[in-house]
Amino acid sequence: MQIMAERKINLMIAVAGLGFGGAEVVIEHLVRTLDPRRFNVTICCIKTAGPIGEALRREGFDVVVLMPPGRTRTDYFTFLRMRRLTRERRIDVIHSHTTDSLADAAICHLLSPRLKLLHTFHFGNYPHLEPSQRKLERIFSRFASRLVAVGEVQRRQILATYGFPESRLGRVWNGVPLSDVTPTGEFRAGLGVGGDEILIGTVATLIRQKGLDDLLAAAQRLRESGRRARFVVVGDGYLRAELEQRRSELGLGDTVTFAGWVKDASRRAVPEFDVFFQPSLWEAMSIAVLEAMAAGRPVVATRVGENPYVLTDGADGLLVEPRHVTAMADGLARLVDDAGLRQRLGAAARATVARRFAVEHMTHEYERIYAELARS
Repeated sequence: MQIMAERKINLMIAVAGLGFGGAEVVIEHLVRTLDPRRFNVTICCIKTAGPIGEALRREGFDVVVLMPPGRTRTDYFTFLRMRRLTRERRIDVIHSHTTDSLADAAICHLLSPRLKLLHTFHFGNYPHLEPSQRKLERIFSRFASRLVAVGEVQRRQILATYGFPESRLGRVWNGVPLSDVTPTGEFRAGLGVGGDEILIGTVATLIRQKGLDDLLAAAQRLRESGRRARFVVVGDGYLRAELEQRRSELGLGDTVTFAGWVKDASRRAVPEFDVFFQPSLWEAMSIAVLEAMAAGRPVVATRVGENPYVLTDGADGLLVEPRHVTAMADGLARLVDDAGLRQRLGAAARATVARRFAVEHMTHEYERIYAELARS
């Protein structure tokens, strides 16, 4: 026990891949802020490194992909490669973040009980996930040494879905770095947004969950009210063509821009928004909302997932019901009309992140869990 306490803990972060998404950004923030004096970190991607993984690899992080390059069919033997990797790296703790990485890590744990397994759930709409995925999570989560939810609403959903005892599932709030970016105007200029126009933006994958048809409807109402406001959607996805068609039908071609993915959007785009708008139908704990708050942007968001735990309506943001387009447009109009309110809510939002949701809080909590598991 004394030897384990004195040497570095060998930690594996396991995930399907590190593409664009909230969970992937959480993992990126986590590995960047873990104490290198205490942890040797291996990032294990089941399928692909993805753009975030490739960036981390270029910076010198230990990133390993288990599936051979170019393979598209399901690989049922990645657990063997993961087990080999845990032996080579002498891993003490695996921290899994996706269902496939949980399954592989649980098998490794069963074959080598000294290897501890922590799993974090990131999905935010339990029990409404694919039946096959729900079955795998139900089976393999029972073998984890520790289970963690990223928020309280999500935690309650998971407990109800899987029937875990209350003590079985902990909670670690997601965290983000405080933004130190001074807006340059470059992003706004690229959109052709004038200095006297209010830019309302969101960062999202273009999928049903994000409620972007409601964004278009709210934009139409705001324009009909005569207010000078522009909207930008940063992100991409399978709904892009459909949303662009709807934009044309509503005559919003000069009001709403679909910008596609923007590299480092939290630093290059979000600080140049006057208002951040998230009309989601459901969320777990939204990284996009946290990043907007960390940049001091006033937020209008739907009352879903952990948003009511993160934002206090009227104090550091505005909360509206999902699908309530009138309330969305009214909230946005208040911020468009009142520069003082935008400044007050933005400053309060940044202070909330610093106090409760800074990345250091999240990382320290995970470091504590890793150390407890390694000593057990």
